[in-house]
Amino acid sequence: MSSNPDGHATKMRQEWDHRHRGYRINVNIDNATLWWVSQRRGLLANVPLFFALFWRRGEVDAPLLTWSLGLILLLMGVAVRIWAQSHILHRLVKSMQLTGTGPYQMVRNPLYIGNTLIIVGATVFSKLLWLAPLSLLWCAIVYSLVVHYEERNLSQLYGEPYRQYLAQVPRWFPRLSSLKKPDFTNQYSARAVRAELHCFLVILPFLLKDMLPNSVWHSLWNGLRAQL
Repeated sequence: MSSNPDGHATKMRQEWDHRHRGYRINVNIDNATLWWVSQRRGLLANVPLFFALFWRRGEVDAPLLTWSLGLILLLMGVAVRIWAQSHILHRLVKSMQLTGTGPYQMVRNPLYIGNTLIIVGATVFSKLLWLAPLSLLWCAIVYSLVVHYEERNLSQLYGEPYRQYLAQVPRWFPRLSSLKKPDFTNQYSARAVRAELHCFLVILPFLLKDMLPNSVWHSLWNGLRAQL
């Protein structure tokens, strides 16, 4: 859920409260910039995959390792997204409500955690293992900006109940002790599975990268650069 940015260019003091580590970082970020990142979060978060698709230097020639590890991360990410979807009902119902069930009992942003696992897994598919931690860092930056914007707006939308939720549940690092009732499945689980099947399409371009010779990818890359 999001809203339009304020119509002025003043800087707002944004406080990032990392309660799970016990320290705070204060930064000045323009609200319009946060809104821009939030609106393009899907494209921005996947930037490392575009690089991984066309870059060949530094590849690890260990297909059993890269495809096994990549698939494990992908399945973990999809599973987290399905679990979260069946509780937050994103794209499953017309209107979403504040939820604190399922994975939302122990962490505030399981969907973005699932996305990050999928992106890092796809990076591993590319055989560029050195790029995997950079993809993780990139996702952390993008989603931290997105979440910062969303939390401000959700606080205005839901008021005190949401602010209490922010105080009790960590932003990124799950607090397992808070998981009282997992509810891995419910009446929305089947719909959540169908809604998340598209995540597996991320495998296809990296299968092609594996199958096609380097000369083909160089031609595609040169053609793309010529268009840009």
